[in-house]
Amino acid sequence: METIGINNAGIDESKTFSAIDIGTTKIVALTGYTNERGEIVVLGCGSVPSKGVRRGNVENIETVVQSIKNAVDKAREEAGFFCKKVMVGVAGQHIRSTHNRHGHNRENHELPISQKEIDALCDENRHVNLDIDEEIIHIIPQAYVIDSKHITNTPVGVPARRIEGYYHIVIGKTELLKYIRTAITRVGLELQDFMLEPLASAKSVTTPEERELGCVVIDIGGGTTDIAIFHENAIKFTEVIPFGGNVITSDIQEACKVLFEEAEQIKIGYARCIKDAASNDTLRFPGLNGGNPREVSFKTLAGVTQCRMEEIIDAALYVINSSGYSKCLNAGIIVTGGGAELKDLPQLLTFKMRHETRIGKPRHAVRYTRPDLFNYPHFATAVGLLMYAAEEHKKQYRNSPLSTEHALNEPVETHNETYIDEKNKAGIKISNFFKKIIGSKNYDEEYAKHDTRIAVTE
Repeated sequence: METIGINNAGIDESKTFSAIDIGTTKIVALTGYTNERGEIVVLGCGSVPSKGVRRGNVENIETVVQSIKNAVDKAREEAGFFCKKVMVGVAGQHIRSTHNRHGHNRENHELPISQKEIDALCDENRHVNLDIDEEIIHIIPQAYVIDSKHITNTPVGVPARRIEGYYHIVIGKTELLKYIRTAITRVGLELQDFMLEPLASAKSVTTPEERELGCVVIDIGGGTTDIAIFHENAIKFTEVIPFGGNVITSDIQEACKVLFEEAEQIKIGYARCIKDAASNDTLRFPGLNGGNPREVSFKTLAGVTQCRMEEIIDAALYVINSSGYSKCLNAGIIVTGGGAELKDLPQLLTFKMRHETRIGKPRHAVRYTRPDLFNYPHFATAVGLLMYAAEEHKKQYRNSPLSTEHALNEPVETHNETYIDEKNKAGIKISNFFKKIIGSKNYDEEYAKHDTRIAVTE
């Protein structure tokens, strides 16, 4: 694996990987490796203010390139190197998702289903209807039906006459994704893959038990609020709401008559989401150009914050209810992102949504010399991206001709070559991160009930 810089940690650089979170308020670059115990170790972390990004979309490539470079330089300075192939998060209002059911009859039903056949079935979903300016980011398997029977695990090795799959498909605007690719290339890096940010955040802050029981991850960033719903260990629904914590900052700026950067500091240090919980004390801060000091009561500040946060929560609640999975959230709500650091937010969410809420922090997802750094939810997306980068790196290493592990552990492929369309593999890169994520035994009926847009292809 090609790297930038000189390795000061004595790490085999072929085993390293990197991730970049391009957010509206900050850009985070992480590089690391997997140790002998299978733990992801962060060797370098660079976090800088984001410039040129608005509501998750790149608007000024020049400033974004410089911000990414600054973040990478910081991470490289700490680690002594930076792996050039990076996993990059995407969000923004241009992201949408849909569902598709796809299957076919098998020519030889006595042959067991192979992994290549499963991959080909997944790959065929890229023929779903897209606008001319769109491309597929992820095709995520949710469930399989083998001869009219739902399979609760991978169907590899099962003989069958017919195989069908249910898929969650994430789609983005080609032009906006091109801006990110261009920015990454201009920094001298190579795009490993895109990853939808709410999926990355969920990766670092949820447990398998929560995803099995059913939960919703609400990632409140600066420019967007991202929603991801899980149930029976499958991703059921994703959505990006085109506003986040920055609208609260703008309201505080207006109320306090201060600069946006000062309003952000006031929000982080003093704002809370429940007005009745605020004290009657007053916050004082310097006047402009040496003028008289200004002041605002903590109750006024909390009132402004609560009013706007309730708008964000109402938008999230509408999305969750519209998804059809609001009754499946047995493990409650995990709120993460920078907005999750506001005081009293879990209590407000519990009151508004009638579900138990906790703050999602990625502190146990990776190892780092400064463990307290990842005790903050605003690093959830970056850490999740690095976790996905580690999985992709492991998959590529096992598929390498140099890896004996691949030869020893991979099953022998005996499927009919009719199922593999090599020419069609060249188009869009399909993510294989979610091969093991499948749905319930009653998924067929549940799916039709929740999504009237379902398309059945043969």
